[in-house]
Amino acid sequence: MSRQWRLIENGPGEPAWNMAVDEALVRAHNERSSLPTLRFYTWAPPALSLGYFQKTGGIRFDELKHLGIVPVRRITGGRSVLHFGDLTYSITISSAGEMPAGVSASYRYLTRGLLAAFGILGIDAGLGSERSGRGAPDVCFSLSTGADIIFNGRKFVGSAQKRIGSLLLQHGSILLRPQLEILGRIFENGETRSNEMLSAKITCLEDILGRPIEPEEVAHAILEGFTQELGVELLPDSLTEDEVRVAHELLNKYRWVS
Repeated sequence: MSRQWRLIENGPGEPAWNMAVDEALVRAHNERSSLPTLRFYTWAPPALSLGYFQKTGGIRFDELKHLGIVPVRRITGGRSVLHFGDLTYSITISSAGEMPAGVSASYRYLTRGLLAAFGILGIDAGLGSERSGRGAPDVCFSLSTGADIIFNGRKFVGSAQKRIGSLLLQHGSILLRPQLEILGRIFENGETRSNEMLSAKITCLEDILGRPIEPEEVAHAILEGFTQELGVELLPDSLTEDEVRVAHELLNKYRWVS
């Protein structure tokens, strides 16, 4: 018997709003014990999201402004993620009884659905295995851990988690299009050597497949992957009035103040 999850597909959203909605979903799940939620969204304008504890040294905020990229702080941990030609997913779920306990086990469980999705797209992807990395330390995609998805040794999906009591929020960015040129411009360590290192570590679906791919195609494959691999029935839904209200209340928390 399949388990039911909510499916919310929001499309493009302003950076602070995207982050406020994810926190609102966590709060709603905690208060109502609602169904787990899988949410897809993109970013308009493009953004650079920073991990909860990440320091800002090395980021060229003048270049971000020039490029029209908005910085925003995530509730989850990890390093900087450039949301410029990616599809972002979030999963809100109870970590008590609905999935394996422990950080590594929960990552492996959720990435099973993602790996199945990329198999549907014809991609033989796997999990990263790095424990630490050198060079371009502020860039999430410069390091491939067991929470990340790679193809031929190069990362194209990065994920991070936040645990609040028995609840788990997992964010993930799926690279659809190349980012190397922009990454080289917005980080102070983006010299030729760092760019060469990043080019050996990062790829995207467009390069893997040899064709353009839109967020909708990837989202559809993920829905199939989660259904087949995890036995999840995804029920199309939208944000409730309470979730929208809480997200609006949280907006100022996520607006970047220079």
